[in-house]
Amino acid sequence: METLDNADWRIDSLNSLAEPWHNPWSNQIVPIGTLIKKVTIARWNKKQTVTLTIPNASSLFLSVATRAYAAATLLKTENLFIKARDTEISFPESAAFTYLEHMFEAVICAHTAVEAYVNEILPTDRTYVRATRGGPTEILTKDEIERRASLTEKVATFLPEALGVRSPKGIHRAYSDLQALTKIRDRLIHMKSADRKSSGPEIDTIWHQLLTCGSPVDQALSVIRYFANASSPAPRWLTKIPKR
Repeated sequence: METLDNADWRIDSLNSLAEPWHNPWSNQIVPIGTLIKKVTIARWNKKQTVTLTIPNASSLFLSVATRAYAAATLLKTENLFIKARDTEISFPESAAFTYLEHMFEAVICAHTAVEAYVNEILPTDRTYVRATRGGPTEILTKDEIERRASLTEKVATFLPEALGVRSPKGIHRAYSDLQALTKIRDRLIHMKSADRKSSGPEIDTIWHQLLTCGSPVDQALSVIRYFANASSPAPRWLTKIPKR
């Protein structure tokens, strides 16, 4: 039987009936303990619709990022770490390209997981004050903050102010983790020609970064957990996330 404990961790919103409920549409009695989930209904074709349980977006992106990073780590272990004593190491092309593909996926999805979480928990029942360079301050709604503010700005300023917690900027690794994750994500999304040139080890290209960067999953979770710990209770999906 599906319960609150064993239901898929990626479900966005999950509760259970505390007492039996009479369904007026089907005239059936729904038993105590039945799970209550948010769903969306999509048109499949002219005759059919599909009901889909709504997942938490951050959990899906983290799931993809975790799977991709694990695959990338395995490739690096199999092809590079076993040659630790060699001065020069060659990463076989097929394995190297697959490694980079996995890292693309891990970095971009991990960063998107953070942005989805931050946008989700930004309160809607308030306005946000934003200073502008050399001009008057702006009064912005949540929708405007979501669209116009950078993720770093949201994490450093708007979300802490809205939740009444200290900004992680300068005091917690969550902020430096976000900076590192954002920097490499931006280099991937806005790929420059300089990162595609042949280079020696003295040039810091995106390829070098992807070989040596920290875990994008850990960086993303650092930010998410900072705010989850500050705003109780933590979301169910975060407490149920599988161990790696």
